[in-house]
Amino acid sequence: MDDLLDVSRITSGKVELKREPVELAEIVAKAIELASPLLEQRRHELTVTVPHHGLATFGDLTRLAQVVSNLLANAAKYTEPGGRVTIAAERVAESIEVRVRDTGIGIAPEMLPKVFDLFAQETQALSRSQGGLGLGLAIVRSLVGLHGGTVSARSEGLGRGTEFTIRLPPIDLAMSAAAAVTVPAPGLALRTGNGGSQVLVVDDNQDAAEMLAEVLMDWGYTVRVAHDGPTALRLVAEFTPEIALLDIGLPVMDGYELARLLKENPSFQRTHLVALTGYGQETDRQRSAAAGFDAHLVKPIDMTTLQTMMSGWSQRVAPSFSG
Repeated sequence: MDDLLDVSRITSGKVELKREPVELAEIVAKAIELASPLLEQRRHELTVTVPHHGLATFGDLTRLAQVVSNLLANAAKYTEPGGRVTIAAERVAESIEVRVRDTGIGIAPEMLPKVFDLFAQETQALSRSQGGLGLGLAIVRSLVGLHGGTVSARSEGLGRGTEFTIRLPPIDLAMSAAAAVTVPAPGLALRTGNGGSQVLVVDDNQDAAEMLAEVLMDWGYTVRVAHDGPTALRLVAEFTPEIALLDIGLPVMDGYELARLLKENPSFQRTHLVALTGYGQETDRQRSAAAGFDAHLVKPIDMTTLQTMMSGWSQRVAPSFSG
């Protein structure tokens, strides 16, 4: 029931993240505490290679510990008693990487693209599992996505173990104190100071909106945030965004109605509208297109896809200068 409620909250955009600077070692320690009863019950050997300092991110300690704990529990369930589970972390390029590897039953190649889907369980895994609905990995992907990260799975095949890799954005703890207390209020302009394209973010989930705004600012955009349609309409009376990211499940007026109102205004004919929603069926995409949206992204948002798409639009609308 807890997993089902979690999935419901995540897909409806109602997860509230209590984000703060946190060291990965603290996240892993809490995750091990949560998963240790199952690891001990199945007599697994756990090896941890995580530095105590130097791998910090800006996130919700409890939720990130839940992510790592779910991966550890998954490794414990699908590894024969007496197996080995390892967890390691390091800085790789512009990400913090956390890897959870086991010596378990592995994943067939055709299942790898599906392991993070809701209710996905392989037949062989079902015969050896300890119950569950196949929600744990879907929750992992969703929570990691809410933190601006990604998660992937790798296996060399059945009987050859599995490795899950989480990638999270790092922060410099020396600079994190200011970031931790900078909380945008509804309608507050968030400036990058570098003249980036203007972007409007509208989402009633304040944590999700704030995190998305921070990511966009890191990419060089100037961002304004609203948590409902009327506030968004007041904001666009003062500025014209090149791109607007609109949550569909808004109070007062939903994202479809807000998109129609924007598109009816000649000032916003060139504004690119992106629908953010937990639903991705063809009928949902057709409805967003009919409302005037240029793109339809399913939560948790694939940040690489979003960045590539926005970069292409910004390059086309950016002014050119000649000497």
